[in-house]
Amino acid sequence: MKKIAVFVEGQTEAIFISEMIKQLFNENKTDIVIRKYQRKHEKIIIDSYTTVNNKLYSFLIFDCGNDEMVKSKIIDNYDQLLKSGFVSIIGLQDLYNPQRKKKGIDDNRYRTNINVGIQQNIPTKIYFAVQETEAWFIAEDTHYQKISPTLTMEIVNSIAGIDVQKDDTEVITHPTVVLDNIYQAGGRKNGYSKNEFVVKDVVSKLDFYNLYLSVRSRNKSFNELLNCFDELIS
Repeated sequence: MKKIAVFVEGQTEAIFISEMIKQLFNENKTDIVIRKYQRKHEKIIIDSYTTVNNKLYSFLIFDCGNDEMVKSKIIDNYDQLLKSGFVSIIGLQDLYNPQRKKKGIDDNRYRTNINVGIQQNIPTKIYFAVQETEAWFIAEDTHYQKISPTLTMEIVNSIAGIDVQKDDTEVITHPTVVLDNIYQAGGRKNGYSKNEFVVKDVVSKLDFYNLYLSVRSRNKSFNELLNCFDELIS
């Protein structure tokens, strides 16, 4: 059994990664446990599990609470994960961070330095969603009709400012805001937010087959993450 830890910056990423794991791996032979870090203590949430004895994978998803905690939580838990037999540690956080921009911290330098100082007895790497995980949602063009039958690609592309079926959605500065505007234009009164119910509803409408085969080809950051998961599939 492969034991894999995934440290994510927040609830949105935890929900998305959990569903992606179910889609990419054999769900009947995969355990997923989510731990949420809250004010110096961990709240354990069982997201999905199986009683099948011949499980192939066991995933621990650690919701760190914000992007600045991903690296530190990997380091804090590294020795225990090593002792527990984990074979891979993956980090995921958004690149969009207004506070870093205010401080004049360069995005490219931040990305380059993020993995410096992390041990590699367990293969470990932190990946980025550029600019936000919602950029990947925007790129998944088949889900809009599930959000609203009146939500055409003309409306989507007009608000996004690009052709989301052809262009790289990483160029969108603040994907969460764009996604909210798109959904509202389609008649979804509450639009999009980081609310748990909203995120779960949106993720349930995403076509992961399309994400895996098409979206990755035009979104470098998503392709890098998927390549990592591809290497773990037996």
